Amino acid sequence: MKINNYKEALEYIHSIPKFRRPLGNEKLNRLLESLDKPQRNLRFIHIAGTNGKGSCAAMTAAILAAQGYKTGLYTSPFIEVFNERIQINGKMIDNESLVRLTELVKHKMDENDAQVSEFAFITALAFVYFCEEKCDFVVLETGMGGRLDATNVIDKSCVSALMSISLDHTQFLGETIEEIALEKCGIIKENGTVVSYPNEKVRSIIEEECKKKNADLTFAKAPQLTADGFVYENVEYALSLKGEYQPYNAAVVLEIIKALRKNGVEIDDKAVKYGLAHTSWQARFEFVRENVIIDGGHNPDGIHMLKKSLEKLDRKIVLVIAMMKDKSYAECIEDISRCAANVVATELSGERCLKAAEIGQALSKTNVPYEIEPNVKNAVERAMRLAGADGVVCICGSLYLAGEARILFKGIV
Repeated sequence: MKINNYKEALEYIHSIPKFRRPLGNEKLNRLLESLDKPQRNLRFIHIAGTNGKGSCAAMTAAILAAQGYKTGLYTSPFIEVFNERIQINGKMIDNESLVRLTELVKHKMDENDAQVSEFAFITALAFVYFCEEKCDFVVLETGMGGRLDATNVIDKSCVSALMSISLDHTQFLGETIEEIALEKCGIIKENGTVVSYPNEKVRSIIEEECKKKNADLTFAKAPQLTADGFVYENVEYALSLKGEYQPYNAAVVLEIIKALRKNGVEIDDKAVKYGLAHTSWQARFEFVRENVIIDGGHNPDGIHMLKKSLEKLDRKIVLVIAMMKDKSYAECIEDISRCAANVVATELSGERCLKAAEIGQALSKTNVPYEIEPNVKNAVERAMRLAGADGVVCICGSLYLAGEARILFKGIV
């Protein structure tokens, strides 16, 4: 069946199984070979970690684009539209290119018996697009893990970056933070350059894996937070991304830039400051109204950092929460509810999503007043009434909820 339009392209992509056995990139390598190995013509900044990957990728791409480099950005998942996942200098892949490349990659996959997972298919498509567009750099975010991730099909990277590592996707990556760290460290390349978030709990594992690969390793230091940004190594930076956690992500970005400069990439201070001050990244402590925040944090570490950011506001907080069943939802709900005056539990469609009543059961074990409203629009409207003129509504717990809420705030609510 030929792919004729955007709707058919997305339907086809989403029909591909999320996992293929055996795991690994053998078939993806075969597929990319049939596509003339586009990844071999690209320079990558490769980013893994549990939290902060997307923010780090967005900031790094913004700086490189500010310097004048044609910069590809590959991230997941999307918030509102699929095309967000593949961008060049902040512009999403156009529908026509997406349709054409979906048909091309589908044809090559079938022709070469190289059936890959949905994420691997999108990765191959993105590599072809970035290669066709002759990108100077591609900032590449892993999907999950690192060692077996489709993005790890690349042979080398300019920098491999490890963001904050904590427990998430334990059913795939391991039950302990040490096991998860080993999976994330799988992106480290032989004789490569590695930059890491402080990651104190697994620092020794990162050091050991770098030693095995003879890779140069730098850990980012803690920044000093300011009202509008942060100070790092005695230089003050304005930061467009809000939230207590973003200066820590930005510190890793600064070490990535330093590593690129060390390897001969020209990036001036003006581009660095402009990029950090003008990065746009959805659903990360994002104010969509003066009194409404959307945050996609969905695991214990991300939720804890969100709670700290909300507490700093020193305002009445009303939460709207939806979460997925396969997350540590009880732990997350217990933690985030501590900063809330009220919570409205809601839900999304799909088998993975918790019912609002199940979130209510978790909230019943806390001291916070809560209500159950399965309809997202109604839940948001109820939360805004509860918050009143002086309070703040925070919509959180899932990137899927974040996407639905952003659409609501484009004029519906």
